[in-house]
Amino acid sequence: MFQKSQLTRPETLSILGELPVHGSLALRAWLHPDKRLYTFLNEQGEETDTLTYLETWQRARAVADALKERYEPGERIMLFFPQGLDFIVSFLGCFMAGMAAVPINLPSRRRIDRCVKIIRDSGAICAIAPQKVIENADGAFDGTAAEDLEWICAEDIGRSDGLPETEDCEWHSDGGRLAFLQYTSGSTSDPKGVMVTQGNLTVNLRLMRDTWQLTEETDMVFWQPHHHDMGLIMGQLLPIVLGNHSVLMGPNTVVRQPSIWLQAISRYRAAFAGGPNFIYDIAVERYSADKLEGVDLSCWKLAPNGADVVRATTLDRFAKLHAKHGFDIETFQPCYGLAEATLVVTAGPIRRLPSRATVDSNELKTNRQIRSPSHPRNALELVGCGEPAFPFEIAIVDPDTHARRGHDALGEIWLHCDSVAAGYWKNPEATEATFGAMIDGEPGKTYLRTGDMGFIHADDLQLYICGRLKDVIIWDGRNLHPEDIEYTIAESTPALSHQSAAVFGYHDAEQRQRIVAAVEVDRSFRRSTPQEFKDMKNLIRRCVSEEHGVPLSEIVFLPPNALRKTTSGKVQRGLMRQLFLSGDLELLGSEPVAA
Repeated sequence: MFQKSQLTRPETLSILGELPVHGSLALRAWLHPDKRLYTFLNEQGEETDTLTYLETWQRARAVADALKERYEPGERIMLFFPQGLDFIVSFLGCFMAGMAAVPINLPSRRRIDRCVKIIRDSGAICAIAPQKVIENADGAFDGTAAEDLEWICAEDIGRSDGLPETEDCEWHSDGGRLAFLQYTSGSTSDPKGVMVTQGNLTVNLRLMRDTWQLTEETDMVFWQPHHHDMGLIMGQLLPIVLGNHSVLMGPNTVVRQPSIWLQAISRYRAAFAGGPNFIYDIAVERYSADKLEGVDLSCWKLAPNGADVVRATTLDRFAKLHAKHGFDIETFQPCYGLAEATLVVTAGPIRRLPSRATVDSNELKTNRQIRSPSHPRNALELVGCGEPAFPFEIAIVDPDTHARRGHDALGEIWLHCDSVAAGYWKNPEATEATFGAMIDGEPGKTYLRTGDMGFIHADDLQLYICGRLKDVIIWDGRNLHPEDIEYTIAESTPALSHQSAAVFGYHDAEQRQRIVAAVEVDRSFRRSTPQEFKDMKNLIRRCVSEEHGVPLSEIVFLPPNALRKTTSGKVQRGLMRQLFLSGDLELLGSEPVAA
């Protein structure tokens, strides 16, 4: 058994920075067993479940024992759970059992094909789920490669007794051991399983702790899906290393009622809470003075903004509106990351205004070189996503020649760090192409190709993101980033919300480039007359032409919730293009009209 007198606080913090997550949980369950680790809120913002550090360890230990009775180390275990705390104890139990967790969304009718592909690809033979989920999934996989999946009912797993023993900390855990498979969205191809190791997790969790100067007093509120990297790693695993309290809720709760998120930050005096850029837009669009009466956000010290393009106007609008509640714009922490790097890549410094760069949009599109605007009309304001977090090395590389580019030069973002995942599960070709890149003239070191375009600004050494390489539309020799056009569409009229459009290109039968905007309308606009739809098209077309100098070949309107997005809220342009070309999009108003 541990001896508390053997560990001073600095020594404990040092140890917790090196242990695997489940080892940190064992040590914390011994140090402060009765401290609350998780609280879950329902759609009304009410507490429905809580777990202390010891309760979390005891329940996870029971899951590990149940798995080890049935399977060998290294097996992949599917986790099918609705939002709640039952998921995290099963996830940690997989760690303790030496097995790889495969978190996944519930197998609804719309997602069944994706679920089957992931089960087949991962080779999982077992799934843990609540009884209700098992009943609903009964027969869903019949006739597929997943029909032989064994199910373990989560309610049938009890709780271990007592405190952790010394060996539960796994002081010398194998950092190369597979921790879990994080599957990509698979919007236009089969989803790929990112192999995140215990060592990857340890490095990235320590990176976040040190970059943001987080402590056991940095309580947090998170709402992202638990099967997505931000919700899983930042919202549920990071607290274990920090020793703080994490308040969790479902994404649908926050998207429908962002006031509940802000109320929770105030009520629990959370210092750390955030999400993609769109959630801050929603918190402005759906602001309710009545619901936020008495809310005090002065406790909020760090508001990560990542997983999507960060917009300066979003930061300004949110900060201005919520200043009356004590929110400080210096709280914003624009950051950048991706599943293939485990999670966070750039962030900080903290307690400073977010960095901004005003560049010439035309020069950016044609020369891949960052310059000041030659005319106010060409000014494009970008937000810095933080400095490379130690120990990440970031290279800006020409995607065609693989030559390294200097500061203020646009290129593909390449990464090198022990936080970079081990590759894609059983996909050596994709692993080599994405994780095995080498810079021209610099042999011997491999990099992760992110597929994101950006630059390091010489003035502040921050990373600026300019869009996805695969989504870039080439028009008249210029590189157009769909995110910028989508933002212009959303800003064109109050009738549209942010993240309401998908812009993509395709070539017609005569090989002419066409640019399409698929625009999602809210419920109040869906029953508009044909003339109103026509007026909206003309307005969108005019705004895009004036701002970007390109014509939209086609504009189509979609009903609410028809715009396909990833679990983190990113627009799936490839999937939208595929559905558009196949004629599988449900359209509102008149048929698409060429510009």
